[in-house]
Amino acid sequence: MSLDIQMASMLASAVMGLWLGSSLDTYERVLGKRKAFRWTRALNDFLFWVAQGLIYFGVLLYVNNGEVRFYLFLAVLFGYAAYRALFERTYRRFLETLLRIISGIYQFLVRFTYVVFINPTKGLLKLVVHLGMILVIAIWGILSFFLKWTFWPIFKLIKFADDKSGQPFKKQRLKIAALGRSLGHIFNKFRKKP
Repeated sequence: MSLDIQMASMLASAVMGLWLGSSLDTYERVLGKRKAFRWTRALNDFLFWVAQGLIYFGVLLYVNNGEVRFYLFLAVLFGYAAYRALFERTYRRFLETLLRIISGIYQFLVRFTYVVFINPTKGLLKLVVHLGMILVIAIWGILSFFLKWTFWPIFKLIKFADDKSGQPFKKQRLKIAALGRSLGHIFNKFRKKP
């Protein structure tokens, strides 16, 4: 490995140390500090460190064909220490501001979605349901009016025949009347709701 490649590798490793510090702060800020052991957090930690290792190896692969030397790890440690000493406070303030902006944009998009899409859709569905109920009530009223005047003579004839013959179908007629009353009662309950 030539001197130029060694210097580029050390510089890339120091920058990766800075990257490691900032990504670790971001990771801890987004997921929160660890309070107790959880398998999901352990899996996230493992995947985080695997991703960081792959990113570092990708940088080394680009800079020096993936040769790993001990002094490169010292350069990463130097970059991490430089981040903690010089850039940590500034980056954390920047991260908090960025997260507040992202949170504000997210809340705006949620409110916008509710105002533009969800609330009008709910209102439209309520309107369709109310119009449907008005239509059903109107059809039921017209139908019951016609049925009442159509079958009224038949019921009178049956009642007259029943009275003259000693009421042999009284039980059946009472059951049909009870069924009609219960259906009318159920319909009236739905009619009163809107």
